[in-house]
Amino acid sequence: MNQQQAENKYVLEEIQSLPLALDKPLYRNYPAMKLGQQQQIDFFSQQLCVMAADILQNSDDESAYKNNNWVITAPAYYQLPAAANLLARQVHKLLQQQNFSVSLIEPRLSQQQIVIASQEEFKSYHDYSKNNLQQRIAERQRVQIPNADRLKSYFKNQSVMIINDINVTGTQQRFMQQMFDQLQVKACYWLYILNVDEKLAQDHPEIEYHINSSQINDLDSYGKILGDEKTQHTARCIARLFNEEFNDFYYLVTSLNQKMREIIYFLAEKEGRYSNSLFSDKMNLLATSSHSLSIS
Repeated sequence: MNQQQAENKYVLEEIQSLPLALDKPLYRNYPAMKLGQQQQIDFFSQQLCVMAADILQNSDDESAYKNNNWVITAPAYYQLPAAANLLARQVHKLLQQQNFSVSLIEPRLSQQQIVIASQEEFKSYHDYSKNNLQQRIAERQRVQIPNADRLKSYFKNQSVMIINDINVTGTQQRFMQQMFDQLQVKACYWLYILNVDEKLAQDHPEIEYHINSSQINDLDSYGKILGDEKTQHTARCIARLFNEEFNDFYYLVTSLNQKMREIIYFLAEKEGRYSNSLFSDKMNLLATSSHSLSIS
């Protein structure tokens, strides 16, 4: 990564010390945003859009956005988006409403990259925010973006704004920067909600886990978001359901109305992570409940 690209990082909040001010709006709204609740997606998208518009308006190449030489993107996903992807879509929509000519490109993962081989591997995937640096590097190596040649036609010579929620150790950004270098992009601009000081991140890589679990830390508060018709269920939202013990899984599923149970079952099938024997009991319950169980 060259020095110019390294400096193109824009954040809503820098985390430089502990304890975290978890009562501040950015932290209060963060956990529900990660699960896809619409109100929180809107809350953060509006602020990220202000940063994005400022970048476009103050670019050295003023004609770039007028000529559609700018791309909005986010980390790759398989079928169900992450919160960062929902944020990128909304920022793109808001910029278009302001007459900025920018494209939205969404790199995707392959089926092979999302297959879960063991309960331990699934827990590591779900609890990524707890992982240390070595674990994060191993996970990013596993999910590098395929089909770089195909993506090059979308990204080559473009200025790219990458929307993401948090930068902790910088692992994901480094791997994405390598990809963008291969795709021969003109410049990268990294837009984050939160950025953790490098030394603090080294000592406390679990910071995001504490933020994620600071508000929605019981079954009922999570179940309320899971059952909200306005929630755009992220991969993390569905993964949290399948990470619950069976009794808690049963409680959550049977607390949903039938329409929402059908939606959750459809999303779980679509995502493809839950088709093996590790999750057969839960998928069977979800399939049955979506048709016949009453709310308990």
